[in-house]
Amino acid sequence: MKEYKKCQSCAMPLKKIEDRGTEKNLDKSLMYCKHCYQEGEFIQKDISVNEMKQFVKDKCIEMGFPKFLAGMFVKNLHKLERWK
Repeated sequence: MKEYKKCQSCAMPLKKIEDRGTEKNLDKSLMYCKHCYQEGEFIQKDISVNEMKQFVKDKCIEMGFPKFLAGMFVKNLHKLERWK
């Protein structure tokens, strides 16, 4: 399986091993971050792609990113593996 450079749910960069979520056997996930995926399950199981876009945009703004940049970060979120 391919190891992704960004979370395939929220697009967070997966630069450090500690940023990755975990599978059921507690191995690090190759696809998802720790904020989206723990022990083989999505944390927000019933979230829609549009809700995720808003959630990520709000988090980016909360972290100090300008609104236009936060909007750019989520522009292609629907193309990630989770949302296909």
